[in-house]
Amino acid sequence: MSKMDYETKMNSKAYRFFDLIYRLIVVNVMTIILSVTVVLIYPAVIAATQTLKEGPTQNNLFVQYFTNFKTYFKKSFLIGLIVIILYAVISFAIYFYGVSKVKDGETDNVLQEFLNIGFLVSFVGFIILTFLSSHLPLLITTFKSLTIMEILRTGFYVTFRYFLSTLILFICNIVMIGGFVFALFVDARILAIWMLIGLTLPIFLGVKLTAAVYYKFSQINLEKIMHMVEEDDDEE
Repeated sequence: MSKMDYETKMNSKAYRFFDLIYRLIVVNVMTIILSVTVVLIYPAVIAATQTLKEGPTQNNLFVQYFTNFKTYFKKSFLIGLIVIILYAVISFAIYFYGVSKVKDGETDNVLQEFLNIGFLVSFVGFIILTFLSSHLPLLITTFKSLTIMEILRTGFYVTFRYFLSTLILFICNIVMIGGFVFALFVDARILAIWMLIGLTLPIFLGVKLTAAVYYKFSQINLEKIMHMVEEDDDEE
């Protein structure tokens, strides 16, 4: 086969399609293997996100994946830990305010209103955190130089400013997690499919469907803007 024929084959739609399927399966399996340890779930998902964002490179797929895993490990691990702690605190608050009851009475009614407000605030906080978490993998891989707190602050802005992208990523996460729950408790036959592309297909779709928004982000020197805002705050 000549070099020209080989390049034509590499650029064909059929080759790119089967190469994508191969990448989705391999990255999915590697992510699941690392996630068995539980503590590596978030770094593994971040590595999968960046690997699928990059697409094929000169590196071997395994090298590419584990290079991304090493590059983003510390930051993704700490952010994942923060998210888990926030979920635990908010979930406890929802449970506490939800099950707490007071007897009927004039003063008790005031306390009950307080409990109702506490439940509502906690529930809204849970939703906001869930939407924010949908953006974190792409924010971490797009803004490598931002600190953890800067990424979280940016996440709050992006979550509401680009709400359509937020919904897209949220739905992709629901498909990812919902597919596993469905396979586990409803139809175990689906589990085989989920273990092949159940993680990476939703991640890939989320990356592609929000590519335009995150391309604009990548053109912004967000680190400089963050530092300018911090300097203005210090002056005030």
